[in-house]
Amino acid sequence: MLILNGLRIATGDEPAADIIWRTHRVGSLPSEPGAGDPIAIVRGGPIGSGTATDHIFGYDGRVRCRFRIGPDGSAISCRAIPEVSDRDLFSLFAEPVMRTVLVRRGLLSFHAAALARNGRAILIMADKGAGKSTLSWALQRRGWQLLADDLARVDFVEGRWSVFPGHRQTKLTPEAVRAFGQAAEAMPVRFDDPGPAACAALFDKRVIDPTDSLASPSVAVPLATLFFLTPRNPSAASVRIERLPPSAAVRHMLDHATPDPLGTAPAVPPVLQRAVGGLATQVEAVELTLPDRFYLLAGSAAALDSFIAGRKACA
Repeated sequence: MLILNGLRIATGDEPAADIIWRTHRVGSLPSEPGAGDPIAIVRGGPIGSGTATDHIFGYDGRVRCRFRIGPDGSAISCRAIPEVSDRDLFSLFAEPVMRTVLVRRGLLSFHAAALARNGRAILIMADKGAGKSTLSWALQRRGWQLLADDLARVDFVEGRWSVFPGHRQTKLTPEAVRAFGQAAEAMPVRFDDPGPAACAALFDKRVIDPTDSLASPSVAVPLATLFFLTPRNPSAASVRIERLPPSAAVRHMLDHATPDPLGTAPAVPPVLQRAVGGLATQVEAVELTLPDRFYLLAGSAAALDSFIAGRKACA
């Protein structure tokens, strides 16, 4: 049985699952005229008395797999052509599909990397390209344990705001990999079949799987700090670290909370309304701006590590 974001996922006949995920291999799938290339569509469709959410993926005008998520997020049906590897299906399931699952189940999640050390967790929230994954990897190299790279579920557990482990795979651009002194060409790419060159360039990231294992992948880790990355500063020589008041933290959280992919739910759903106030007042919030040069990442991670250690000493 899989465990992601605190949920038990059955792909076979495992008992007591939160989610049932069934995959069916088919020879072909209906086309999506005008879908663009690559194909990455999210849309709603009727199912019983409710609305299902469909995630559709492909390229060259050909749909290669589609996931249908039930109205309450408890059942997922996937149809895929034989050429799509199980690894690629899991990569799609673990992040874009799981975002919708969490929304449908009324669970709070953020576009964030989550890391832990000594029983305390941090979140790094950022827009695409701000350096979230590279900073996460730099911290991992300093002894932090990855909980999730891109999708972090947060909940109030046993009196503490905490984060559940998710998909533990760091995704870096080849340039970032080389900046850390590794050979990008020798590392696996995110997808086994990213499509033709025009499409593959959009998904040209290398993946780093953790070498460690979690003591319990279903247990949430208490949050110590929320970090919010702003756009990188081309002229900076070091990371800027600034503590935020609760009002600013709320604005950042609203920006990075997982939205309803169909846009049918309120912009600020009840679960988010209830959570942001508690998170903003009970968990420290910090704004970070990284320098826009890869060779400065190690120094930025060291400065951030020192900051976190200092906050722990003051706690």
